[in-house]
Amino acid sequence: MFKITEDCLEKKTFTEYFSSDAEKGTEEFEELIRKFESEPQYKFRMCDYDGEVFYIGYSDDCTHKNGFDPLDMYGEYYGCKDIQYLNEKGEYKRL
Repeated sequence: MFKITEDCLEKKTFTEYFSSDAEKGTEEFEELIRKFESEPQYKFRMCDYDGEVFYIGYSDDCTHKNGFDPLDMYGEYYGCKDIQYLNEKGEYKRL
């Protein structure tokens, strides 16, 4: 699960949740949100080919398996081609 918190181009704040594991509006989706909010989250940003940051958000996974969900489910539709996660050194690194 992940949530987009900021649209950097439009300078807007969001609170929308996304998941590939359950459909929005279902009890299962609401349970995933509760679990997401109670566990560690990983900050990410999605960029275009030029490195311009389009979106910032948080994911429950920063590994190769599910860490690409934000890009696959949301970012590519809006022109994002890269996803980077904030590491323990405070640097964004490409997944």
